Amino acid sequence: MQLTRLWREHLAAGCPRELSGLEIAGMDARELDAEITACVSALLTHTLKVDGRIERRLVEVSADLARRQSSSEPPVAQYCARLNQLVSAVLTQSKVAS
Repeated sequence: MQLTRLWREHLAAGCPRELSGLEIAGMDARELDAEITACVSALLTHTLKVDGRIERRLVEVSADLARRQSSSEPPVAQYCARLNQLVSAVLTQSKVAS
């Protein structure tokens, strides 16, 4: 499953130190990372149904990650790209599961 692979890759890559103090989608980047990885875990274990509210938040996060990616230096840009792939996979998987 693509979502599982992306999640494992994201966890293995970790967070660059340049994220310290960075805000993405109105939230500290490290807290956002924890929120997204918890969402992925819950989706994979079938304990989360992505409703309209969650979907809107994920779309908001994805848009801000894309903006950050295009305006950031490589470590942060790569992190944003990777996290955005994960968010997009959550959105895709949630539609398949519906």
